[in-house]
Amino acid sequence: MLFVSYAALALTCAAGARAEAVLPPSETVRFDSEDGVHLVGTYYPPSGATTAPPAILLPMYRSERKAYEPLVGPLHDAGFAVLAIDMRGHGDSVKPASMQLAARVVSRDASLFAAMYKDVQAAVKWIGSRPHVDTRRLVLVGASVGCSVAFDYASRDHVTAMVCMSPGIKYLGLDTAAHMKRISDTPMLLLATELERKQCEGVAGMNDSATARIVGGHTRAHGTRMFGRVKGVEKIITDFLSAHAIKTHGE
Repeated sequence: MLFVSYAALALTCAAGARAEAVLPPSETVRFDSEDGVHLVGTYYPPSGATTAPPAILLPMYRSERKAYEPLVGPLHDAGFAVLAIDMRGHGDSVKPASMQLAARVVSRDASLFAAMYKDVQAAVKWIGSRPHVDTRRLVLVGASVGCSVAFDYASRDHVTAMVCMSPGIKYLGLDTAAHMKRISDTPMLLLATELERKQCEGVAGMNDSATARIVGGHTRAHGTRMFGRVKGVEKIITDFLSAHAIKTHGE
């Protein structure tokens, strides 16, 4: 029995190592928002010289860019340049110290979350300066409050398509209804499990370009916790974004 247990453990460790190894080449990147927040992300450049659409990934509350690693490979393989960021006050994006960003996240300071669209603006500006990236085909992926930040940004500037996992109507003070009213012609796929159906469908009902899709049955999987728990969710996200940002442009 001990031999079987150790063998199983070894297989588990090997599987984890393989999952880590399939990530494409990356670099840790740093750039500043217009209001002076020092933002940190992980960038996965497109392979080859073909111009690629950028995919910017926005994590949940109290989560970090690493949570998106299961999605990075499928997006990159589909032809996207991928940038996962730590939004202000999260992960490595906690400077300057004078702004007390991490403490304001813990205290749920509404003004902090209201300014997070500036993190997306900075990310778009940075990735647009990279070679072989076409920001005219920008896509966003958000999870939980990251959905609300994506809606906020899309209400201010062009987004080709977006996928939001576990969207909410008013996460941490962000007014999704107001933002959705100002988004036009941006295809949006909103994903949730059966346990969050009502909220997801409520958000989808705010904009004719949004579609709600219930996945994973009654699995308890909020936001990026769907990865590894909801079968095929990475493919669902990648296929939707590819259809709007890659296949429609003849790439």
